[in-house]
Amino acid sequence: MSRPLQVLLVDDNPEDRGLVERELRSAYPDVQIAEAIDQLQLDAQINDGAFDLVVTDYHLQWSDGIRVLKAVKKRAPNCPVIMFTATGSEEIAVEAMKLGLDDYIIKTIKHLVRLRGAVQAVLEHAMTQKRANELATRLESLLTQLEVGVFCCTLEGRFLDLNSAMVELLECNLASHVHQKSLKSLFSDDSQAERFLRDVVASRVPREAEIELAAGSEATRVFRLNVRLVAANGGQSRIDGLLEDITRRKQSEADAKQTAIAGAQLAMLSPRETEALQHVVAGRANKVIARRMDISEKTVEKHRASLMKKLRVRSVAELVRLAMLAESAVR
Repeated sequence: MSRPLQVLLVDDNPEDRGLVERELRSAYPDVQIAEAIDQLQLDAQINDGAFDLVVTDYHLQWSDGIRVLKAVKKRAPNCPVIMFTATGSEEIAVEAMKLGLDDYIIKTIKHLVRLRGAVQAVLEHAMTQKRANELATRLESLLTQLEVGVFCCTLEGRFLDLNSAMVELLECNLASHVHQKSLKSLFSDDSQAERFLRDVVASRVPREAEIELAAGSEATRVFRLNVRLVAANGGQSRIDGLLEDITRRKQSEADAKQTAIAGAQLAMLSPRETEALQHVVAGRANKVIARRMDISEKTVEKHRASLMKKLRVRSVAELVRLAMLAESAVR
């Protein structure tokens, strides 16, 4: 069973507090209401933080609703706040909305009935926002565990924000250094990067690219880059993207391809050539192979030459490697 709704009511007029409490209890019979009628009580309640919603009057003898709003949002940024304002003070409400106010109600008996609907709406919005934040946090954690870099950058490629996995992929020693880097640093040359960025902006559709990059430490690494343009109405457009190191995957794909080719090549050998190959791979001398296969050493040499030609290898070492690849395919 869910716990009762907890509301902090900030108002120094006892009659107005009574009206608000009546409206709240008509919609939420089990509601728990804590009152703050002066600065001392407000500070204590905010420090305690045991509330789901704040309802405050704008006109207070010891403060005003804007200051109350700022104090609440500083302590609990996601806590919804509803403010009562006097008739004709809509401009104050607009200012408050810019500071994070969730809703406002003109303080008259006529408008008081809006309180129930306003409370329900802001609580539902707060719950939706909370779930969205939790989902974003879980997604961020999952992507970090999967070593997938997440970033946003300007249309020119300058990084604005990125997760810890992206910092690792960029091989930055300090997170503060990432802003000195650009998406262009992932490409082999600036012209290729600029062409890619221009295409993203011009096409306005998600784009994908595989990038080979000589890492600062060791061998070449392969990255998969996925980006999309985020157009902002009245604001600055940006590029959101994912970066994944697929070096191991590409190597596995290459190994699998080589294994399949090796198996196909060995399948072309005759039974006697296959038997000779097994002896060669085992490191046996021609004399031993000849005795075991009951053939002459000259015939063994012919089998060796035929094997090398059919399998297109130039040394016994390559022959052994090919046989091992084919054997792994059978496993």
